[in-house]
Amino acid sequence: MEQPAWRRRYAIEERPLAPRDYDVPVGWWGWNWEPPIPMSITEIVRAGNMDTRTAALCGMTIEAHGSMLIAAEHPHSGKTTTLTALLDYLPLSVRRIFIRGWSETFDYLRQTEAERTLLLANELSSHLPVYLWGPKAVKVFETLREGYALGSTLHADTAEEAVTQLTGELGVAPDDLARVHLLMVMRIYATTRGGHARRVVSLHRLGPAPDGVSLTPLVTHDDDSDRHTHTRDAEVQLLADLRGETRDAAAAELDRRAAVLDQLIAGGTYDIPLVRAALAADRGENAPMSLRGDPVNG
Repeated sequence: MEQPAWRRRYAIEERPLAPRDYDVPVGWWGWNWEPPIPMSITEIVRAGNMDTRTAALCGMTIEAHGSMLIAAEHPHSGKTTTLTALLDYLPLSVRRIFIRGWSETFDYLRQTEAERTLLLANELSSHLPVYLWGPKAVKVFETLREGYALGSTLHADTAEEAVTQLTGELGVAPDDLARVHLLMVMRIYATTRGGHARRVVSLHRLGPAPDGVSLTPLVTHDDDSDRHTHTRDAEVQLLADLRGETRDAAAAELDRRAAVLDQLIAGGTYDIPLVRAALAADRGENAPMSLRGDPVNG
């Protein structure tokens, strides 16, 4: 039987994956001519990519074992940089599993506790063997039924396009995609000074719907004012559901977390180790000396 074209292009080696294998963020930043420049979440806010409320909302979602996808049509729009920065909200007890693309064996299913594990796939696409696509991508989404959380990126210009790509082209079951809590869309713009600006243009909550996947707007970007607007009731409801608390408690905590970021920025705290330490201290943990599975230093 003739092999599929993608197997003819690349030699795919499947071997059992040990826990230490899953600690290594292989090809996390893609394969670029230039090395990546990671940014802290405060640097990202300072650059105008998003406001502190959006950053706090995303960070609290990930902290509460929520799943998140970040989409952008063009390369270098900030997808991986943003996802990496938001990982600093993860409690230290949460295990990071770096999915091995086309070589994934799903050995993590017998090595981890779903409720204390975040699955990380650098990109949902067929462009490189280190990326995740095809039946194995579908199965990763299926494992969310067991209680795993997922963080990944993909190429799409709108939330609707991302949902269509994942359910139509890839074949993810709508009920499985609906288990992802946040879908962010980013864009990159050329500036008048010859540089580039990156912006979060939308943030939606995903959920089940009779005809597929529902998209509840949480954050939108206005091009004219270059400001982000929020659907506060929907944001608070998401956090209340994830954190198992009242809407009033969730609203107060979201305001407080945004204020924490405002204070860090006002104090000039931008270096990744300092931001990590501050976020850890805010959630009652000691500053991590080193992280198991750190894309910044991996």
